[in-house]
Amino acid sequence: MANLFNNRVITLVRHGKIAGAAALYGCTDVALSETGRAELLQALKAIHQHTAISELIASPLQRCTLAAEHFVQQHQIPFALEPRFQEINFGEWDGIAFDELGSEWDNLARFWQAPATFQPPRGERLQDFAARVIAAWEDLLRQPDLLTNAQPNVQHQVIVCHGGVIRIIIAHILKLDFCNPSLFQQLHIDYSSQTRIEIANHAHAVPVIKYIGMCSTTSR
Repeated sequence: MANLFNNRVITLVRHGKIAGAAALYGCTDVALSETGRAELLQALKAIHQHTAISELIASPLQRCTLAAEHFVQQHQIPFALEPRFQEINFGEWDGIAFDELGSEWDNLARFWQAPATFQPPRGERLQDFAARVIAAWEDLLRQPDLLTNAQPNVQHQVIVCHGGVIRIIIAHILKLDFCNPSLFQQLHIDYSSQTRIEIANHAHAVPVIKYIGMCSTTSR
């Protein structure tokens, strides 16, 4: 069995709490709250202390990018934006406070019951969302090893992104049906939580999920 320190590590981190009313925030570029920013920075610090980060990648939305940029500047870590790791676009529902959805509540309920067949008005199809996230993930896996700012033979990439993105990656790795509404209704991905994936250093290695949705207060 490959030693941990020969493994490639990818940690998925959901952004922190946002500064906005309860709503579906997909493509809406909402900022983090002060608490959310502090919690995200604390999560990145805990991750970096446990296994040094060699590269940080973020969704370009500010709830992912601004705290990530601050962190990489402090620690001199290579940084990249990946637009394909943005959250799903909820169309006309996107960024609208739940209290203001009015008659759209029934349609929203239909969407959560069958997200693959009921598309948000002027929004993104679940299949298209999954396709772009999976394409970005597979491209990432094909990248050559990075050793910058890492221990010898260790590559640790951190992706700061969104709950929906993390769910799609989990489903893809485990070969689950991403159209199953349970993936979105019953798999909780908390703000600033960590999902760790490891890939052994051999030709036929497959990604292994070590843990899902762990908060920094319980970080190993």
